[in-house]
This record gives sequence, structure tokens and C-alpha cells, in this order.
Amino acid sequence: MRRLAPPWYRQTRFYLGCMLFLLFYLFILLPDQGPIDSILKGIDVFIFIILLISFISWFLSDNLKPEWIKTVIVLIFISILAWMFYSYSGADWDNFFRLFLNFDKMKGRYKTFLKPTFLILKMAGYSCIYAVIIGAVLAVFRSFNNVVVNWLIAIYITIFRSFPAMVLLVLIYYALPFIGIQLGSVQAVIVGLSLFYSAYTTEVFRAGLESIHRTQIEAASVLGLSAWQTMRLVIAPQAIRIVIPPLTSQLIGILKTTSISYVVGVIDLITRARQLQSYLMVVTPLIVVSLIYLIIIVPFVILSGYLERRSRQWVKN
Repeated sequence: MRRLAPPWYRQTRFYLGCMLFLLFYLFILLPDQGPIDSILKGIDVFIFIILLISFISWFLSDNLKPEWIKTVIVLIFISILAWMFYSYSGADWDNFFRLFLNFDKMKGRYKTFLKPTFLILKMAGYSCIYAVIIGAVLAVFRSFNNVVVNWLIAIYITIFRSFPAMVLLVLIYYALPFIGIQLGSVQAVIVGLSLFYSAYTTEVFRAGLESIHRTQIEAASVLGLSAWQTMRLVIAPQAIRIVIPPLTSQLIGILKTTSISYVVGVIDLITRARQLQSYLMVVTPLIVVSLIYLIIIVPFVILSGYLERRSRQWVKN
């Protein structure tokens, strides 16, 4: 059977004509580079952006075009927008690179971030372990549906989800000594983040436990399994598959929240960066710290996406 030709607005020659017009507009009709200092210049640039976005949207909606061509078009679109921002923003790029991306001044000073990096990994690691343990225990006890226990756990969750993490660290480090509990700064961070995020992990585990159909619990009871055996052999293995993706996101949040540990005197990455910033008179150390966090967190984000895809396969199976 002969394949029907696509409508004229979906044909390749129509797209080529649109692209030629956009290129003509880009190189001929657009104003000279420089800040947008007049209404006409702003309208000219705005019209081109609208036409460009319209073309990209129209092209991407064409199901007949292969994905690799769409990818190339999107990359070209992003490049054009970046060039236009560079050309018409009126930004002081020399001072921007001198203050924020002046990596020449950082030569020989990167090693100062080595020890703080291991410190935040240590704090995040312990906080993750304790937050998961506390959250899992509280979720299990909450699944027993005891009125008093549920009420106490609900109060716990409400309190620690209501406090800002920074305020909680300050209270733990500075207020607890007045009632006889003395914690070091690193210990205060670990305790604070563990309590703060355990309130969230409790809800994550609770959602996972409640996702198990009631008939499976009834079937386990018929087989003579106790409540603990049902939890360990029937509910927990299935719930863990469901809670892994949101739980991984919470653990990533713990790692990022360690950046506030400086409020209790921890010499972490932010503290080192601020010290270097004051000494070098540039903001580049903070950019370096951001890149360090990025390098640490990106593998966990990838892992989270992988586990989420795997969890969907587990649920289907």
C-alpha cells in the first residue's frame, strides 16, 4: 500500500524554508550586539525568540521526524539562545569571569577542600544511617495502629518537619548544654540531620507499608505467621522496593543540607570557601564548592533514577 504524503506543513521543504527564514532573521534582521537600550531593539529580539520557540515546538511535535534530528535541533536552539543572551544582555563578562570563574587564583589551594569534603561525607553518611533506622522503626510501630503510639509518632513528625534544619542545629548545639547534654559540633550536625530527616523517612516508609494490599496480610495471618513474621517476610520485602526511589531522594537531601553545618562552627566546605573568598577577594571558592557538591551528588541522582526504573519493573513483576 502506497504511503500517504504528509501535509505540506509537515514536509521537509517547509521546515527547510522556516530554517532559512530564521537564519536570514538571525544574521540580517537582528540588531547589532549590545545591551537592549530601545523599545524597537527589544521588540526585534523578542519577535525572533517567539519565532524560534514556535518553530522548535512545531518541529518537536512532528512524530514522523527521527529523534536524533530533534536532538540536534534542540541543541542548536539552546546554542542560539545562549549566544543571544551573551550578545544582548549587556553583562559585564570580564568582571563576571574575574570574580566568579577566576580559577587562576585557586591554583595550589584546592587541597584545602579535601578534609572538609571527607567531613561532610562522614556527617552525611552517619545521618543517612540514623535517619533510615529511626524512620523504619517509627513506620513499623505506626503500622500496628495503636492510638497512643500513632499519636506520639505524629507529634514527632510534625515537630521535626516544622522546624527549619538550621534552627534545629542551633538549638541542639547551643540549647542542649543548658539541660546537661553536651554535643560537639559534628555530633550536633549528625543528631540534628538524623532527627530532621527521620521525620520524612518515616512518612516514606509508612507510604511503602500501606501500599501492600490488605489481602496479603490476611493471607499471612491464615498461614499462622505472627505480626513480626508478616512484617519481615511479607510486607518489608515488597515495601522496600517501593520506598527506594523516594528514600534515595531524601538521602541526597541530607548530603546537600550538610552545607548549613557552618552555623554550629563546623569547618566544612562552605566555611573554607568563605575564608578563601575573604582572602582572595573573589567568589570562585564558592563556585568550586558547588562543583564539589555537584560531583558528589550526581552519581546519587543517577543511582536514584536507576533504582526508580528498577522499582517499576519489580512492581510490575
